[in-house]
Amino acid sequence: MAVIHLFGHAAMDFDPSATIDAVNEAKARGTQVVSVSMLGHKADVAFMAIASDMRDLRTFQSAIQRAGIFITDSYVSLTEVSEYAANVPEEMKNARLYPQIPFAGK
Repeated sequence: MAVIHLFGHAAMDFDPSATIDAVNEAKARGTQVVSVSMLGHKADVAFMAIASDMRDLRTFQSAIQRAGIFITDSYVSLTEVSEYAANVPEEMKNARLYPQIPFAGK
C-alpha cells in the first residue's frame, strides 16, 4: 500500500465544495482519506491518503490542488514489515501492510 501525506494552504481560488468532492471521489475509488485542520505557519490543512494504486493517490492530489489547496509540503511512503518482525503474528503483519483508517473508535 502507498501513502501520500499532503500539507497545504487555502489559495485565493479555494473551493470548499470541490475539496469535499475530491475526498468523497477518492473514497468511492477505495482510497482511504483522513483530513486534519492544522494550526501553524507551515500548513492550514493536511491529508493522508492510502491506496493500493499510486495512480489513485496522484488523482487525489490533483483534485485537491484543483480545489484550491496550495500544497506546501508532501511525501509518499509505503507500508512494510521489517525483517526483524519475522516472528510477529500474521494479524499484526497484516495491520502494518493493509492499514484501515480511521481506526475503530476514532
